[in-house]
Amino acid sequence: MAAAHGTRVTPGSRRHEVIGADQNHLDRPDPGLPGVWDEHPAEGPTPPEAAEALLPVPARHTGTPERCWFGLWHGYGRRDRDRFPTFGTPGREEVLLAGRLADAVSPVALDEFAELPDLWWPQDRAWVLGGDVDLVSTCVGGSAELIAELLAAADLEAHPVSAGDPVG
Repeated sequence: MAAAHGTRVTPGSRRHEVIGADQNHLDRPDPGLPGVWDEHPAEGPTPPEAAEALLPVPARHTGTPERCWFGLWHGYGRRDRDRFPTFGTPGREEVLLAGRLADAVSPVALDEFAELPDLWWPQDRAWVLGGDVDLVSTCVGGSAELIAELLAAADLEAHPVSAGDPVG
């Protein structure tokens, strides 16, 4: 998208700045570049294709890939998850699920429209991965080695960010 618009993406970039739009018109089509990000990127947890490309990297940076925890926003509401424990995050109630790291993408095997977890972390807490129903990005926190590997992955679009960078 940035290359097509002759702009650059930085850790603080927002879509409307990259495409030269007013921030109040985030969903406007981009008639000058049909088919090149002509719609606002989908909001929500990490998309299945990105999650599958991402999975091998954090798997190499934990000693507990067979025991991971997942937070799924309770508000998706497509299934009854009331039997599961929940925990709070700012502005959200998350359903707490557990499984193998590979299970993070398993919901789409059962239902192509299923939501993936918003939060993932291994039992050893070596890293944390998070998205949100209202975001278009996935954030990963972990060791310098993990982050360097993500930034170097050819099949992922990754940018370094800091705690004070804007989200969105």
